[in-house]
Amino acid sequence: KNEDGNTPLHLACQFGAPLEVMFSLLQVWPDATKEKDLIHGRTPLQKSCCRRVPWEVVAPLEEVAALLQVWPDAVKEKDRRGYSPLHCACRSRASLQATTLLLNTWLGYKENTTKSQIMALQPLQGEDFYFTGDVEVLFSHLFAL
Repeated sequence: KNEDGNTPLHLACQFGAPLEVMFSLLQVWPDATKEKDLIHGRTPLQKSCCRRVPWEVVAPLEEVAALLQVWPDAVKEKDRRGYSPLHCACRSRASLQATTLLLNTWLGYKENTTKSQIMALQPLQGEDFYFTGDVEVLFSHLFAL
């Protein structure tokens, strides 16, 4: 780990390293998926989902799928601001495919299927969520249930 508590996997996810690099890191140290950095308290999955400009692709589907395959519970982890990977993906305009995978994994946990948990996914007044159009439609249907 570096002085900020980032593992090589954190940095690969944060800076969008090629998938081959991430896969190699997962093979060498799979438990790095469970580590949180010291600054924001984020896992590598959250780092992937929280990428912003100048990186073009936030939370590539293959990256999210690989991280969730190693540690599915990562979808439930929250950072110091209380954001889960799903929140981060929505705030950062992740693709519909990556967001759907995160949502389906999150909903796979019984405790997340209550109305209050689902409504807690809604952005609070003034929060900077930047849903893509298709993700906004997905969540509008979810919140209407």
